[in-house]
Amino acid sequence: MRIVTHNINGIRAADKRGFRDWLAASGADVVALQEVRARPADVPAGVFGDYFATYSPGRMAGRNGVALLTRRPPVQAFAWAPGDELVHWAPGSGDSLFDDTGETATQPPVTGIDNEFAHEGRLVGVELADAPLTVVSVYVPKGGVPQEVAPKAAGGRDGYTPEQNEARYRRKMAFLTQLSTELDALRAARRPDSGTAVAGRHLLVLGDFNIAHGPADVSNWRTNLASEGFLPAERAWMDAAIGPDPSATRLDGKKIAAPTLTWRAHEHPLVDVMRALHAHDDGPYSWWSWRGQAFTKDVGWRIDYHLASPELAGLAEAAWIDRAPDYDSRVSDHAPVFADYRLSQA
Repeated sequence: MRIVTHNINGIRAADKRGFRDWLAASGADVVALQEVRARPADVPAGVFGDYFATYSPGRMAGRNGVALLTRRPPVQAFAWAPGDELVHWAPGSGDSLFDDTGETATQPPVTGIDNEFAHEGRLVGVELADAPLTVVSVYVPKGGVPQEVAPKAAGGRDGYTPEQNEARYRRKMAFLTQLSTELDALRAARRPDSGTAVAGRHLLVLGDFNIAHGPADVSNWRTNLASEGFLPAERAWMDAAIGPDPSATRLDGKKIAAPTLTWRAHEHPLVDVMRALHAHDDGPYSWWSWRGQAFTKDVGWRIDYHLASPELAGLAEAAWIDRAPDYDSRVSDHAPVFADYRLSQA
């Protein structure tokens, strides 16, 4: 089974840059998308091709939005959103629901999960119909830097004042706290001995986490020790979720101004599939700035992940970045992250 995650940086912009051709050629069985950034009515008709789409748009106009594309209608869907805010499309349509296709009489049952981020379009999941697998698409906030390291100059960092940066930082920490709870619950419910309706299913969490776990995941890590996405508190969260980073020893003795946090280790940690298969490589990076020569010179970050339950990670045969051949061929500032799993399909 081929599975891919891709932050597309806006479905309408991505469509103009060749998203449909990329999707048709991907050979993917499941596609997780982040930053769809469109109201359902504004999603280009037919843009998802031959896939069934489950979309959590959120209520923040022009921002966020996560989706999952599958070859068959999922048997169930869930999201950090009221259940009636999930949108479903059938293959080749822009506005048809699953029950218009004849494949299934109704839309998949939906569970809405209420929390302070429930209207932002940041997490959606499905139970696949053709494999014992739960797939989740997540988009973590970019965040900010705490006041200890935010510039004090007028205008602040990236146009934010130190106070605004502090608020963005704290909000990301709150999101990560909520996500930790969610991931542990999802994993626990799917363990073979859990006694739940989804017992024995694999779990795969895909998405843009806006965190580089270690020095191997940032090309210029020395100059980013106090940058959002590579802060000690963020990297510590990844440690708790998936275990220590193999390249963390490069940080020994480095002076880091930003504070850290102590996170409770996940009861059921997941596995970073790309790093498991490329343990000794720097990168491969999945995001490059649109500006300057970052893409051409491969000055990037690895912030897009496949996080799998250990049993599923053991079935991963290959993982790679589908990096565009040149700057002008990019669909997004992120590249798709692929993995192939030895997973039987019904």
